[in-house]
Amino acid sequence: MPSAACRASSVVFRAIATDSLAAASQLLADVQRFGLQMVEFRMMVDAEGGAAIDFGIDASPDRDPAVLCSRFARHPALRSVEIVGTSVGQS
Repeated sequence: MPSAACRASSVVFRAIATDSLAAASQLLADVQRFGLQMVEFRMMVDAEGGAAIDFGIDASPDRDPAVLCSRFARHPALRSVEIVGTSVGQS
């Protein structure tokens, strides 16, 4: 049985965007650039072009979700990014 240190963590983030398409493309590019595995992506667009974007990633235990959150939040099309859930997988 694998130890907890060997298990991948699933982390779900919620981003609030002022420009839905710019934010979505930047978040997707970051996930790829950081070498992460996307497991879910949902975008709820409002009438003004903004959006709430929920996205989940599988990350190795050495990836700090708070650091990832701050790196995702650096884009000007995002008003905020927060962690809304985590779980430990059964790798």
